Amino acid sequence: MNKKLRSIPTPAITAIRLLIGTVFAASGIEKLVDLKYFGLVIAEYQLIPHGLIPSVALLVALVELLCGAMLLSGILIRTNARILIILLFAFIFGMANNIIRGLDHDCGCLELLSQWFGFREEIGFASIVRDLLFIALLLALALQGSDRIYWRKQDREMPRQ
Repeated sequence: MNKKLRSIPTPAITAIRLLIGTVFAASGIEKLVDLKYFGLVIAEYQLIPHGLIPSVALLVALVELLCGAMLLSGILIRTNARILIILLFAFIFGMANNIIRGLDHDCGCLELLSQWFGFREEIGFASIVRDLLFIALLLALALQGSDRIYWRKQDREMPRQ
């Protein structure tokens, strides 16, 4: 990458990668732990046909877990950041759609943490702003992260940019 385009220092990119990776890996794990409950949350959005809800719940949980784990491992950072950006835009669309329709329910975000600390996160402006903040952080990874796979010999031998 051209050094002139690099505006965020590498340690900051690493910190963002580790933070976002941890959040999404934890979120994916908790959804997998109680996939049935997550399916019920998805059903509250009233956007997906009932028969597809179990498959969508599993897919979302796996994508969050795998992308989060890959970010934590430093593997295909740009690709995983882009996948999570698309997922977050889908979440924002779902929340905004339900806010406009006057539906009020749990957003389905970080449920275990909510249970541990005794709060319940409803869909709303704060959830959308949080997801937009995650998108901004992920954009930094999507633009400045690496898509190298370091276990490949040619990637280990290439000088870091």
